[in-house]
Amino acid sequence: MGNTSILIIEDDAEMRETLSDILSDEGYKVKTAGTGKEALALAKKEMFPVCLVDLRLPDISGIEVLKGLKACSPDSSAIIITAFASKETAIEAIKAGASCYIEKPINMEELLATVRRTSGAYQLLEAKRRAEEELRINEEKYRSLVESTEDSIYLVDKNCRYLFMNEKHLSRLGLSRDQYQGRPHRAFHSAEDAKRFAEKVNYVFETGTSAQHEYKDSKGQSFFKTLSPVKDPETGMVRAVTVVSKDITKMKRTDKELIETRDYLNNIIESSADTITVVDMKGIVRDWNKGGEGIMGYRADEVIGTPNRLFFADPAEADRIMELVPKKGVIKNYRTTVVRKDGKLIYVSMSAALLKDKNGVPIGTVRVSRDVTNEVALEKRVREERDNLNLIFESMADGVYSVSKDYKVEFMNKVLRDEFGDHVGDICYAVFHERKEPCRMCKLSEVMRGLTVRWEWRSKGLNMIYDLIETPVINLDGRISKLTIFRDITKRKRAEEEVQKLNQELELKVVDLEGVTRMKTEFLSLTSHELRTPLTPMKAQLQMLEEGYKGKMSEEQRESIELVLRNLARLDKLIKDILDISRIEMGRIKLSFESMSINDAVKEVIKMQEPFADEKGTKIVAKFAELPAIVGDSERLRQVISNLVNNAIKFSEKATDVLVETQRAGEAVQFSITDYGIGISEEDKEKLFKPFSQIDSSMSRKRGGTGLGLAIAKGIIHAHNGKIWVESELGKSSTFYFSIPIKQRIREEEAPYVG
Repeated sequence: MGNTSILIIEDDAEMRETLSDILSDEGYKVKTAGTGKEALALAKKEMFPVCLVDLRLPDISGIEVLKGLKACSPDSSAIIITAFASKETAIEAIKAGASCYIEKPINMEELLATVRRTSGAYQLLEAKRRAEEELRINEEKYRSLVESTEDSIYLVDKNCRYLFMNEKHLSRLGLSRDQYQGRPHRAFHSAEDAKRFAEKVNYVFETGTSAQHEYKDSKGQSFFKTLSPVKDPETGMVRAVTVVSKDITKMKRTDKELIETRDYLNNIIESSADTITVVDMKGIVRDWNKGGEGIMGYRADEVIGTPNRLFFADPAEADRIMELVPKKGVIKNYRTTVVRKDGKLIYVSMSAALLKDKNGVPIGTVRVSRDVTNEVALEKRVREERDNLNLIFESMADGVYSVSKDYKVEFMNKVLRDEFGDHVGDICYAVFHERKEPCRMCKLSEVMRGLTVRWEWRSKGLNMIYDLIETPVINLDGRISKLTIFRDITKRKRAEEEVQKLNQELELKVVDLEGVTRMKTEFLSLTSHELRTPLTPMKAQLQMLEEGYKGKMSEEQRESIELVLRNLARLDKLIKDILDISRIEMGRIKLSFESMSINDAVKEVIKMQEPFADEKGTKIVAKFAELPAIVGDSERLRQVISNLVNNAIKFSEKATDVLVETQRAGEAVQFSITDYGIGISEEDKEKLFKPFSQIDSSMSRKRGGTGLGLAIAKGIIHAHNGKIWVESELGKSSTFYFSIPIKQRIREEEAPYVG
């Protein structure tokens, strides 16, 4: 009560001071006012649970002050002080909000008792209000908790009738609140489930303790229920049971999966070809899989319970491993030597991890060991071969060095050491280029992708030209390094430049080159005609011999004639190609244009080339688009397509596909053929369509051909107002294309020169 604030409203200053002193001595916080307006002003700023009000004030009446005080604070209690009390005055004061009144002269004991009573009543009211607010907040928290949880929560009485359900349980049962209120649990569950639930509810009512209950519904969902008593706070008797039902379907599924995973892992461990061992902190073997029997020769019952030191060639190695694993937590690919049951020494690569109990206390190590005896022997041979290779590099006249992926020089042979100094361990671009960052021409990234690169480097500082071959090499530890071979080609390049200069001078002296070319073409045309003249009777006579018109032949004679006929056919094709190219160059090749289907022409060629493809083990895959008819010379276009398909098969690797495709490209039809053979470099593409020009004469001799086919194809396609070209990447694949306009007039004319 000592903290209660009291407002004294009294116009008599002495009385006001006296009352203030007495109440202050009692521990109350006291403020005073001499007028009604002053009192109301204070009441608006501050809450006064107890007010002593004189009914007679100089400005406004005490009744008006009472009404104003109640308006400011309805819960404050007013004690009227008056010297003129009457029944009417008392009633009016009570109506205005006074709790009681005291007559003057004031009995101080009566006053203090009244103040204490009034103050106590106010504090009880405040305590009740706080309790109610706390109860309301707790109820809101409880309801919010109940409604926000993913679990079903409901309340039942002793007869298992629902008294309350949260929204989660309502949605689970598919009910509204008015459908469940007062209805029994059995109305929504099977008889068997209802019986088990009733038994649990009765148990809670009888014992006053919680119970748990697990069940599975008709949909296969599993739930875990916790039943808790709701007791009367005064009697302690159970009035209801709160049920929290948790959906444990996923948890059950997870448990099942964990069990399956555990069994799966156990199967892996048992079927592993590696040795998987568990060793406790004292070095005793506690588990041993079947893989250990295969590698070490010991069964599990022979090993479990024995010190693991017995199986190491050097027993101290076992102690070192026991020290390493707790320090590092994990060791990987630790190589050591162990002893098999038959006494044979083998090398193993061991990875080990620390095992801990649920409290984090180390209890042992799990180890996986793989037999690497063969790998060790192979690595030894590789080292020996690498040493031999280094000796070769040291004796080479070319410079040789290797760098790691981070540009560090790993090896330099004598030639480079003499020229640049010994810089093993330094950064390569600082050594060879005097740069602080990798140069733009660096091929390290390409080599690290597995490519071999050949290029020329012109050293401005040394005024030298080098031919560089850079290729990936795999180290013993699996790392890839770049191996580079330097060859000084300065003299050769200088000579080439001189030759080029002389060639340029020679070109200036060549007169009427086109005339010479025309003479060559006319000569080839004339020669081709003259060469074909004797071929026809030769071929006829040989065929008559083959058919037996000149008498029966031996098998050896027949094979000889067949050989001659095949070579005559090749010679005839060669003469025909020379004749075609000479006609094209002279603008005298005849073309007969008519409406035709490019798809039909391609299909005929594929059918003709399939036997050759079968010999190579090559499959021709065709994709045809729906195309309009075009105007063209069908025979000449089949000649072009046949040449391209034959080349694709010829230059494809064995057992690969050749892809033929037609499609519409704007106002033209387009043919393409892709092979996965040797590919063509950029510089060689320029030679492809020139007469008698081949990118590799040795290759042409190996695979056949005259170097005229593509030049003839170019002439025919250009005569159709079309285009022919190639896209290729060296060492990967080549795709040849030609396109012909759809709209052309039907005509018969000589093709123009397109050489």
